Amino acid sequence: MNPFILSAVLLLALSASVCASSTSDTENVRSAPVTQVKAIKTRMISATNVQGEIESLNKPYIASKIDAEVVAVMFDEGMRVDSGSLLAKLDDEAFKIAEEKAEAKIQQIEILIESQQRELKRNQDLLGKRLISQSAVDDAITALRGSQAALMVTKAELKDARYRLSHCRILSPMAGEIQQRVVSKGDYVKNGDLLFQIASTKNLRARLYFPEGLASAIILGMEVTLTRSGETVTGKISSLRPMLEDGNRALHALVEFQNDALWKPGYSVVAQVTLDVREDAVVVPEEVLVRRPIGTVVYKIEGETVSEQSVTTGLKQGNSVEILSGLKEGDLIVLNGAAWLTDGASIRIREE
Repeated sequence: MNPFILSAVLLLALSASVCASSTSDTENVRSAPVTQVKAIKTRMISATNVQGEIESLNKPYIASKIDAEVVAVMFDEGMRVDSGSLLAKLDDEAFKIAEEKAEAKIQQIEILIESQQRELKRNQDLLGKRLISQSAVDDAITALRGSQAALMVTKAELKDARYRLSHCRILSPMAGEIQQRVVSKGDYVKNGDLLFQIASTKNLRARLYFPEGLASAIILGMEVTLTRSGETVTGKISSLRPMLEDGNRALHALVEFQNDALWKPGYSVVAQVTLDVREDAVVVPEEVLVRRPIGTVVYKIEGETVSEQSVTTGLKQGNSVEILSGLKEGDLIVLNGAAWLTDGASIRIREE
C-alpha cells in the first residue's frame, strides 16, 4: 500500500478513537456518582431518657402518742426490723396507776348503783302502799341515773388509761430498716415528738422528672426501663402529679417496680420511656433527606436519572427516620450524593 495512503488511514482511526474517548468522558462527568438504598418497612419506637430517683413506697415517721420518759431503745439506724418489732419503751408507771384508780372507782360506783337500785325498788313498793310521796321515788331515780352516768365516765377514763399504757411500747408498723433514730434513753418525749423513721427496701418506686415539653405525651401505663450501673428493671407509670413543679416546670411521674436489682431508696436512675410505637413504618436512613426551599425531599432513582420527591417525616430512631408520605416500601433512593442533585439529574450508581 502507498505509504501516504497508510498514514492517512492511521490518522483517521486515531482521530475517531480520541473523539469516542472524549464523548465517553463527557458523559461520565455529567452523570453524578451516587450510592443507593431501599426504603424498608420495620418497627419504629420513639423513646426519651429522663433522670429519676428511687424512693420507698412506705417510709413512715413514728411519733410518740403520750408524754413520758424513754426508758429503753432497742434498735439503731440501719438495723432491720419486722412488723411488730419493739423499737423502744416509755415509762408506764403513771399510766398503770391511772388504770388501777379507774378500775377501783368502777367497782365503787357499781356497788353504789346496786344499793340505789334496791332503794328505788323499796320506794316504789312504799309508793304503791301510799306510805311515801312521789318526790321520794323521783329522787331515788335521779340518784341512780347520776351514778350510772358516773360509771360511764369512769369506764372512759379506764379506756384512756389503757390506751396510753399501750403506747408505752413503741412498735414497728411494718418490716423495713431504721432510716433515722431521733431519741435516746432518758429523753422525755411529748405527744407528737418524732422517735424513728422506717423505710421499706422491698416495695420501691421511681420518681421521674419529665420536662414541660413532654408533659402532654406522658400518660398512665407507659412502659419504662430503669437503668443504674448496668442493671435494668422494668415497670409502668402508675401515677402522675396533676400539676407541674413550680421551680423547674417538671412533671413528676411515679413508676412502681419489683426490686430484683436490690436497689436502695435514694439511688439515682436513668429512665427510658417509650412514647410511641409504629409496627409497619416506612423507614430510610437520615442521610437521604435533603432540605430544599419546598421542604424536605429525597431523590428517587428512575433508571439513570432521579426525580425529586417531597416527603413528610415522622418518628426518628437512631439514624433511621420514618416517612409518613412520599415513599413506599421498596423505592430506590439516593443515599450518598443526594445533596448535589436536582430534579431529573443524571446519575451513575457506584458501590459503597
